Amino acid sequence: MGKLLQVSILFIVCSLMISGSINQLFAQTSNEGILSIQPNTVVSSLFNFDNKSNATLINDGDLYLFANLNNDGTVTFTEGGEGLTRFVSSNSIQQIMGTNLSRLNNVLFDNPSDQNAFHLFGNISVSGVSRFIRGIVVSDGFGGLMLFERDGSHAQTSDISHVDGYVGRRGDQVFSFPIGDAGFFRFAGISAPGSNSSVYRAKYFFEDPDRLYPRDQKPVRMELINDAEYWELHRDEGSEEVNLTLSWRDVTTPAFILGDVNRLVIAHWNQSNEEWENLGGDVSLNAQTVTTPVVLANYGVFTLAVMSSNMTNLAVEKTSFGVSIWEGDVFEYEIRVQNNSEVDATEVVIVDNLPLGVSFQGYEVETAFGLMEYSMNNIGQTLTWSVPLFMAGDEMIIKLRVKADRAGTIINYAEVVSREEDEDPIDNEDTDENRIREFFIPNVITPNGDRTNQTFEIKGLGRFASNELVIFNRYGDHVFESKDYQNNWSAEGLPAGTYFYVMTVVEDNGQEKKFQGWIQVIKE
Repeated sequence: MGKLLQVSILFIVCSLMISGSINQLFAQTSNEGILSIQPNTVVSSLFNFDNKSNATLINDGDLYLFANLNNDGTVTFTEGGEGLTRFVSSNSIQQIMGTNLSRLNNVLFDNPSDQNAFHLFGNISVSGVSRFIRGIVVSDGFGGLMLFERDGSHAQTSDISHVDGYVGRRGDQVFSFPIGDAGFFRFAGISAPGSNSSVYRAKYFFEDPDRLYPRDQKPVRMELINDAEYWELHRDEGSEEVNLTLSWRDVTTPAFILGDVNRLVIAHWNQSNEEWENLGGDVSLNAQTVTTPVVLANYGVFTLAVMSSNMTNLAVEKTSFGVSIWEGDVFEYEIRVQNNSEVDATEVVIVDNLPLGVSFQGYEVETAFGLMEYSMNNIGQTLTWSVPLFMAGDEMIIKLRVKADRAGTIINYAEVVSREEDEDPIDNEDTDENRIREFFIPNVITPNGDRTNQTFEIKGLGRFASNELVIFNRYGDHVFESKDYQNNWSAEGLPAGTYFYVMTVVEDNGQEKKFQGWIQVIKE
């Protein structure tokens, strides 16, 4: 008690003030200097606490505020400490005011006197844990903001205690905003932004968005839009993108929205187009949440929506199986398209953009049901297959033959679209990356029966219009001659040793070239 009295005498000036004509007597606690509350020290203020513009309050102990807080100076704490500020009362609403930000470490709200027990006129930040026990912190209409710093978090949030208004978040970690409206706790969450400088701000509205954001301005396949609630999410600082999570509850979310939660998506109001757009949704039944499958490209207004049950779910996979490819080789791509929905897809278009460096040779198609009709069009490097009806559960496999024309990295892109909207558009495109290797003539073969390196195989020989190979021994005797060589010489019937070759090739433009060198034949 001695420590508390010493702090009060040195730093707190208590005064009685008369209120004008009604002669109401009330007390106020004013700090006009430096008030430092040390660890393990308890300080209480039964009256309005006014931190003047030239004053500093450092709370590393336990501060009880039973009335209002006004901060026009500095309110802070020592980093790494355990300071706790308690807003507690049982007989009146508490106002949190002031022109300056109040930096709090840990904070607690517990006031059963009114449902909206705390009116936030000023800005406060939380670096530790904010415990919501009783009483809603209302900033909506009062202009204040509650900001959670990087390590700030909240606990015990519920219908009876949360923030009604904007809540900010600074930092690079996953965060759930403790927001609500009209006495309902209705959180929204973001994934980790990845940057400490990122600042996001969110608010929940328990009202129909239609007046400001007409629900009839939507895509055809968006069957229903939540008419009871919506959220705002804004990125105030930084450039990092995040995924958004919205929650649902049967006490606020309409029954027609929750009729088939597997069709729930997050809808975003596109301010430029003045229309709701489908962002997709990964549904968690246990958590009662929907999360955007990709990061947000734009911010603003969001709500829950239900997509039509006749959406398709097409998927495409493209691969060259990672085979080794040499100049002149003819190799195969496989394009596998599936309709993973229970709804037939119509006017399906499959596009394959061949990379420069390869040329189209031909294709074959297999389908699961064997009933598919299609047509194919080839313009330059773009190949297009049009399918009038792609039945639910069917599969189309296109085996595409191409020729490797020149060395280099090749990236092939394939895409599938249909007339219907796709419930999972992420897998509607795919790429395959491979490398075409340069023309190569080996100088060692080992025809010893182990099935490895058995023949004199010239890689990339197919790049030439024609070729002629002559192989001779060290005495100059011809031991092998071939026009249009098929990579089949294995020195059969010849002794091991060194041989020499002359390879004459003709390019597509008619130009002739000669390659000559030696071949070491090892038969042991």
